[in-house]
Formats: sequence, structure tokens, C-alpha cells
Amino acid sequence: MKLISEIDLNKGIHNDITELRNAAFPEHSSPNSYLKQLPHIRCVHYEYSKLVGYMGLDYRVMSVGGHCFKALGIIDFCVLEDRRGKGLGSGMLCELTDYANSKDVDFIVLVSDKTDFYERNGFNRLTVPASWLRLHQHKNYGVAFEYLNDFFVKPTGDDQWNEGHVDWLGYMY
Repeated sequence: MKLISEIDLNKGIHNDITELRNAAFPEHSSPNSYLKQLPHIRCVHYEYSKLVGYMGLDYRVMSVGGHCFKALGIIDFCVLEDRRGKGLGSGMLCELTDYANSKDVDFIVLVSDKTDFYERNGFNRLTVPASWLRLHQHKNYGVAFEYLNDFFVKPTGDDQWNEGHVDWLGYMY
């Protein structure tokens, strides 16, 4: 798996990501290599010049119950359909965890309905009250306030996740 800063991506990698993410998320297809906003980092896994695994990463501060944490958020994690169930996704999460453990990151966070997969990979599923900036099609629709049932957290240090309102302090991944 290779981590690339967003600003260093070339058009070929953008096209590869767009193709893979649209195949994985057809109900959220986009002409861009992202859905809501450019991630800070792209994680790509190529096999024989074919993109087979991808995730975007967003690094930011989040407020949880009034305490601020540095969170690395996973966006649009996907694996090529014929490579699913063969350990590639778990391997990418393991590499990401090692990366986050070596950086100033308190938690890895994401939203997904793939409960079994993320719990097998060390994430805790939480139901949390949350607020975030609602973005769609390059427009801002204000702040959303909802309960999230598929919010996953994985600690990367000694901090404990607090109970309480989760303020994304930006858009939801």
C-alpha cells in the first residue's frame, strides 16, 4: 500500500480511483475521484499496475464530549470485487493502523455498514449523537445533527473515547 498526498496525485491515479470507487459505490458514483471533498491522503494498493484497493484519509481534530482528539478518518474504502474476501482489505487496515500508531493520531474513525469486517479489524462500533457540515455536489447545506449508528473508532494511543456529542468540525467522511 502506498500513501500519496492529495496534491501529488496525477490524472492517471485520479482516474483509477474514480473507476474503482464508482464500481464499489454505484449508488454514489461521481465523475471525480472523491464524493464530498478531497481527502488529505490517498492510500492505493496496485497489483500489476491495476488499482485493487483504495481509501482516502482525512486528518483533523474532532470534538467528542467537549474533548478534542486528533482523528484519522477513512473515506470510501474499497477493494476490487474479485479481490474481496482474500485479506487485502484487512491487510490495508493493518498497514494503516501501523502508520497511525507512528504518527500523532489518537483515533482512526469511519462510518460504514460493514460491522463484522471492521469489528474483526479492531474497530469499536458506537451509536453517537453527531454534527457535521452537510456537503453534496460541491454545495454546503448547513450543519446536520443526527444519531449515527454505524460509527467506528479504533484507538491508536492511550486516549479513551469519551461519551457525548461528536462534532466532526467539518464534513463527514
